[in-house]
Amino acid sequence: MSGVFILTETLKILVTGAAGLLGEDVVRVLRSLGHEVFEIKDEKDVDLRNSEKTVETILKFRPEVVIHCAGTHDIDGVERNPKSSYDNIVLSTRNVVDACKMLEAVLVYPGSDYIFDGNKNEPYVESDAPNPLNIYGKAKLACEKIITGELSKYFIIRLPILFGSGGSKNGNIIHKTYSEIKAGKSIMVSRDQVSSCGYTADVAKAFATILRTDHFGIYHLANQGYCSRYELYKEIARNLSLPVEKVIPCSSDELRRPAKRPRYTVLNTDLLERTFRITLKHWKDALTECIDEFKKRYNI
Repeated sequence: MSGVFILTETLKILVTGAAGLLGEDVVRVLRSLGHEVFEIKDEKDVDLRNSEKTVETILKFRPEVVIHCAGTHDIDGVERNPKSSYDNIVLSTRNVVDACKMLEAVLVYPGSDYIFDGNKNEPYVESDAPNPLNIYGKAKLACEKIITGELSKYFIIRLPILFGSGGSKNGNIIHKTYSEIKAGKSIMVSRDQVSSCGYTADVAKAFATILRTDHFGIYHLANQGYCSRYELYKEIARNLSLPVEKVIPCSSDELRRPAKRPRYTVLNTDLLERTFRITLKHWKDALTECIDEFKKRYNI
């Protein structure tokens, strides 16, 4: 296919995980563009691990596009409960894929930079061999394989660490930084884990552009630039006018977390930029915009 605009009218789009950090912005952006958007917010709407209920619910909405944002981002929680967590991530995606097959719907799947081992030491391209270090990364890679093996109309968009103004407070690194430093606590953050960053509102806008084409496949998406976790959290504190010395740099080993993290997962976004003519702003500019929105939301 050559990127022909195959979907030119208002789309019927179903977003899973619509109450999450990314899902919330995806719903907001797509609705602002006039699309008809249905939401599966959480397990109260439907347990995506239940094959029959998942397929039944998605078929009821009959979407042309499913954006599967649902899923845990508790990397250490997944590592502590490897079998159940792995099965839950993979099973929910399998069920969504089955529904997309029946409807011949386009699937957009937010993938993860954690499918890589971080040993390349230069930005990862889409063709680089995956080698996940933790259970979460292995589950995300398994989901990719299900999608590529079962569907022909899909966009797997691998994403880095995300920040946004919404979602749950526990899953929002800006809210975590604000609440802990305001409470007088310090935050220890790794200085040796380097990656790209993504602003959820920018990611959502990119999804909207990508959906207008038939350039199906796997892509990397991130805001421009890269940083260590320490640099990111320090910049968050600075933008919130909080004492940056409360952000304490340390090594990944010092944190002693259950899940091993890759040390370097900067994403090369050239393929996506060439294909869709999308270039996201620098992560620092995106973070400033995001925190302005965060301050309005919480009257800070």
